[in-house]
Amino acid sequence: MKKGAVVVVASGAALAGILLAKKAQSSESPQEREARRADKRREMFEKMRAHMESMPEDFPPLVMFNNVAAIRENTDRILELLETDRSHTEESDAPTSA
Repeated sequence: MKKGAVVVVASGAALAGILLAKKAQSSESPQEREARRADKRREMFEKMRAHMESMPEDFPPLVMFNNVAAIRENTDRILELLETDRSHTEESDAPTSA
């Protein structure tokens, strides 16, 4: 085996060990981690929106960005509708006591 390959394998194992130790030290739950990541994505999206608003109206990336923003709004609306529909279905399926 080549010396360089051994170093890469050893380095990969060390990195994996460090990552596992760091993950074990993390005190946040998976839900908190996902919420933090969602906040970062939302923040990035808002920064991009502010940058795009300074561009001319016919600037191609701005048109594309507006389309993505519209798709995102529609997706959020659809998810809300599905959630309310699911809660209504669960309520109607619940047995009623007489």
